[in-house]
Amino acid sequence: MKYLFSLFTSLFLLCNTLYAETWKNLIPQPVQVEPQAGQFILKKGFNSYLTSLDYENQMNWLVEKGWEKLFVFEVVAPRKVVTKQDLSLEGVFFFHEAGMEPESYRLEITPNQIRLTAGDQAGMFYAVQTLLQMLPPAIYGAQDLELREYALDCVTITDQPRYAYRGLMLDVSRTFYTADQVKEILNWMAAHKLNRMHWHLTDDNGWRIEIKKYPQLTEKGAWRGVGEVTPPAYHQGNGRYGGYYTQREIKEVIRYAAERNIEIIPEIDLPGHSRSLVGSMPQMVCESDKAYISINGETNNVVCVGNEKNYKILENIIKEVANLFPSQYIHIGGDEVDLTSWNNCPHCQQLLKEKGLENSRLLLNEFASRMENILKKYGKTMAGWEEITEGDQHRPETIFTAWHGVKEVQKCLDKGYKAVMQMCEYNYFDMKYSVAERGHNWAGIIPLEKAYSFDPESLFPDFAAKGQIMGVQAGMWSELLGYPARFIEHQLFPRTCALAEVGWTPAQLKDYDNFEERMYQAHFARLYHMGIAFRVAPPEVLYEDGILWVKPPHNSSVIRYTTDGSQPTAASPVYRATIATEQPENYRFATFFGDELSSISVGASNIDLYHYLQPKTTIETNMTFRKAQELEATLTCYDYKKVARTDRPIQAGDYLIYHFEEPVTCKRITVETGRPGISFYGVSNGYVEYSTDGTHYEKAGEFEYNQVSFLPEKAVKSVRIVITDINDWYMAEFQNLKIECK
Repeated sequence: MKYLFSLFTSLFLLCNTLYAETWKNLIPQPVQVEPQAGQFILKKGFNSYLTSLDYENQMNWLVEKGWEKLFVFEVVAPRKVVTKQDLSLEGVFFFHEAGMEPESYRLEITPNQIRLTAGDQAGMFYAVQTLLQMLPPAIYGAQDLELREYALDCVTITDQPRYAYRGLMLDVSRTFYTADQVKEILNWMAAHKLNRMHWHLTDDNGWRIEIKKYPQLTEKGAWRGVGEVTPPAYHQGNGRYGGYYTQREIKEVIRYAAERNIEIIPEIDLPGHSRSLVGSMPQMVCESDKAYISINGETNNVVCVGNEKNYKILENIIKEVANLFPSQYIHIGGDEVDLTSWNNCPHCQQLLKEKGLENSRLLLNEFASRMENILKKYGKTMAGWEEITEGDQHRPETIFTAWHGVKEVQKCLDKGYKAVMQMCEYNYFDMKYSVAERGHNWAGIIPLEKAYSFDPESLFPDFAAKGQIMGVQAGMWSELLGYPARFIEHQLFPRTCALAEVGWTPAQLKDYDNFEERMYQAHFARLYHMGIAFRVAPPEVLYEDGILWVKPPHNSSVIRYTTDGSQPTAASPVYRATIATEQPENYRFATFFGDELSSISVGASNIDLYHYLQPKTTIETNMTFRKAQELEATLTCYDYKKVARTDRPIQAGDYLIYHFEEPVTCKRITVETGRPGISFYGVSNGYVEYSTDGTHYEKAGEFEYNQVSFLPEKAVKSVRIVITDINDWYMAEFQNLKIECK
């Protein structure tokens, strides 16, 4: 039976390939693709040959990731270099050609040979990645295909990257990812020809790198929770949450990345965003008792820049980091420093006077200059967020990561520095794909098409011409990635595919419609077999003249639906034609990719799906709020964009009650807390109960990810929120009730 299945699969894929144009659906789009007549038939007896031992690793990669996954038979990978007489053999040849541009390659498929040519290891690695994409998407999966033949269309591909720097910034402080999980991300990057990982190793919420001279940094700073130096955050529990990488693990990740042509640039975020550092080493904070909460909702998170002893500690840290990472660059952060402590610290103010600085903001420049000198001592070049360019000039080799809007970035480029573009409105992949989906929105909504549209050279043409734009990278901040499971994959993909094309493909060859077609024709299948839980686009739904019209995101998409308002599942019926109904609000639709991946559930966008009731309501609470005089009006107006925010952390015993003037008969009541559409400031420890008489209460449910939804059997007079433990944040936000009519 196994043989018959293998034979059927082989024949099916072979027939498919005859008409598939195997060179057609590559991501990122190569610079030049020249189709040729004929096919090269991969079958038993073909071999892979080296003309230079330089490319033995790349040949082994192709054998392991390609031929061994594809065929039932063994493909020989000789360890010796072939002679001129062997060049007439049928098979796959790896050629070295001096003088080719870095990372460039040429891939030629003729009826008799496959020839991969490059001038360096990186170019040959990318030639292999392109060839792998010409094989069935299933080779990226766990199961071997066990084919007996496979046909590749003849083609000549000449290719090289647009930018030398094509990267991903990964924040492991807010949500921790193990070394094995980081390796998986490196695999995905390599498949998309990305070559830099900016590893955001420290921040307020966790110190993730072992520093042997200061073990307390990981003994204390790598953890958060009740009683830890960093409090609970991001719905990851009041228990001990966190982790760190040993130096041995970091060396292994660096080695693993190098095999995939990826350079890892470490970031130690200073002098702000440093709660995990100064919490572990309290001698590093300012002598100031002035309280503050930073823009990120943190307190006591700034290093004292006027304390000379701090620079010795930082030098010892940098020394170990520099010895670990072979990258030319070490990123020192430098962003979003709250100035309150510096303004009120005698040491910082004394330094300000000594240097003749106008204000405390310029102390950041002084700090960056000190760090620049330390890094230089250990053979490294400083990188930082764009704030480091304020004030006096740094060394010309210093680079910055651009993250603000165009005007702010242009000011930095005006000073002559080189920049990596991580523009928040295009490249922050923690932002929402759409208004209805989970994610941040402070930098805007970033659908796939917007991520693809990013073009640094059109935004900064003069600076691009001067060579100041090094390349592009995505920013994956992780405060929202703790749940649901694998949400990082959803946020990264398919936007990372768009970023790959932004960084690799010449601007004149970019075409979103063509990119989207390549994604649907083959690349989503590749992602699926890689095991990536990528975001699936939802359908568009309209209700007109008694008919539900559903437009799928692509003509190949499978849409499933329900008629009771629930989330469609893989067992739900498939939408095949328009639906006539007088109850359109009960229908929900979702796009499916396989049985495991689906989009969010959507209904008709041009009708009221829920028919929320708006009973007259009063509020009772023991908590205090920032705008106490507006509390009742805010929480009884049934405007679901409005919230009421406490002016203190919530704690066990706190409560908030919604009293209805008259008992309410309804289908469902949903109690949501926190920022609408974003998971911040919600209730993480508590429950909801309801009363039919305003006096006696029955428990409705525990809060799960900020909300409780329940189906009352009788008319409801009151709904009460009860807090059972401290919250993640220094405040909490409450919303209007969503009360669905029957």
